[in-house]
Amino acid sequence: MRWFLVFLTIALAGCNDRTAAPIRPDALAVGLNKNVFIGTTRAINEAGEYGIDRSTELSLLQATVSIPPNRTLGSVSDGLDKPKPERDFTLAALSEFNTASKFSQSLQRDIASNSSGRREVTIFVHGFNNSFTDSAFRLAQLGHDLELPGAFVSYAWPSRANPLGYEYDRDSALFARDGLADLLEAVGNAGDPEIILVAHSMGSALVMETLRQLEIAQPGWAGRHIRGVILMSPDINVDVFRSQIKRIKVVPDPFVVIVSRKDAVLRLSSRLRGQKTQLGNIQNIEDVSDLPITLLDVSEFSDRRSGNHFVAGSSPALIQLLRRSSDLDREFLRGRAGTTITLPGQRRVVARKLTPSALVPGEAR
Repeated sequence: MRWFLVFLTIALAGCNDRTAAPIRPDALAVGLNKNVFIGTTRAINEAGEYGIDRSTELSLLQATVSIPPNRTLGSVSDGLDKPKPERDFTLAALSEFNTASKFSQSLQRDIASNSSGRREVTIFVHGFNNSFTDSAFRLAQLGHDLELPGAFVSYAWPSRANPLGYEYDRDSALFARDGLADLLEAVGNAGDPEIILVAHSMGSALVMETLRQLEIAQPGWAGRHIRGVILMSPDINVDVFRSQIKRIKVVPDPFVVIVSRKDAVLRLSSRLRGQKTQLGNIQNIEDVSDLPITLLDVSEFSDRRSGNHFVAGSSPALIQLLRRSSDLDREFLRGRAGTTITLPGQRRVVARKLTPSALVPGEAR
């Protein structure tokens, strides 16, 4: 364990500073352009960019992300302060709304222009060690690769974007709860769309804390305003998660938790806490078997680049599988009988409501 910690710290410490967010209008003519709305509680730094400091004011923006051609499915390449649009995800345009109502109106127009006719909005909440552009790039990648319908909104809370900033990020996630609540209100005012709330890692803890505080203030709020919740590799203690979800009067359906027993990052997070597992790499489903959630175990798939911590968004094989699930069909995510999706070979994913016998530890699901 000691050598694992030393190795991981050295590897992560070698990462570059990723706070730069240059805007390259020329990228509009290079890659595939994706419209992403952004809410952020990051303060503007001396360079005039949204940096790592916290702001009590929620800034609302609209960005155009250029997705480079000829990229590998599931990959996100960031050129930092010198992006190359033919190779990297690039911020091609960025504008700020001076009022929440203008943000909502623009988002409503974007929803109405969607060719699928779906009135969905996917709100993505990033995890630990993310920059301002990271969350927008990842959401653009997820929307494109998974062929998700509707509009896209990123919540860029003030992560330090440094692998050694875990404690800072954990405090920032708590700080960012009010900002996420305000963003949810602004999105809801865009014609009352169907909101799909998606979070990764530490962002899942932020989402659950925000839903909990909204439920305390307005019992039943989540059931009235959120169509579905997807937590990917949630970095949440299981006991804490139980206390959070039990506060929600009407749990959104589907409520999906994507887990992997091979998640090296959550294995480390668990051990640093003196625990065996976090929710995202849970081994004993009895711990949550009484909760109204669907467990999606993706342990058979891998993404070495993330230590299996972002398999759902980075594994090309799993992305291809999820594409075949009819836009993450609600019957599949609700765990209805017979809703199994497969790839050629032996790999498969089964989603079903948790019961004490729903998932045998070690069984391939």
